[in-house]
Amino acid sequence: MPLNVNYLVVAGGGGGGCRHGGGGGAGGYRTITDNSYSASGAITVTVGTGGAGGTVPGAPPLRGSLGLDSVFGTITSVGGGGGGSGSDSGGTAPDGATVGGSGGGGAGYPGTPTTALVAAAGTAGQGNAGGNGLEGTSHYTGGGGGGSGAVGGTATDVVVVVV
Repeated sequence: MPLNVNYLVVAGGGGGGCRHGGGGGAGGYRTITDNSYSASGAITVTVGTGGAGGTVPGAPPLRGSLGLDSVFGTITSVGGGGGGSGSDSGGTAPDGATVGGSGGGGAGYPGTPTTALVAAAGTAGQGNAGGNGLEGTSHYTGGGGGGSGAVGGTATDVVVVVV
């Protein structure tokens, strides 16, 4: 006998990058109403956890870890992408953001632009891309991770002076 089933499957979010790092992307988001769901036996359910943030500079990996997938039967939501990281004074190379349910944000990086600045894409139908990081000589910041409803914010060069 078919069942009416409404479900929401959200995966774990990605971890943020360190050293001017980008934000971690949101976990993939899927919701469906199924008026003819029919199952025989057990249904596999897995709840994905969030990814760890980037480690201390000089101890790779510097970018955030991917969030873990969540599963309901045959429906899988993809874990969020890890945020990218900039370099450190010890010469550790920058580490780019990763693709996920929603993509990780690109890292801020001093000087010449690199791939660390570029945000990662989200998974179609589950999330959005992250925002790009900012390259500069005195200000460099990471972009926001992508969300379920919008692209992550691109870093801007704004200086706030508090008097």
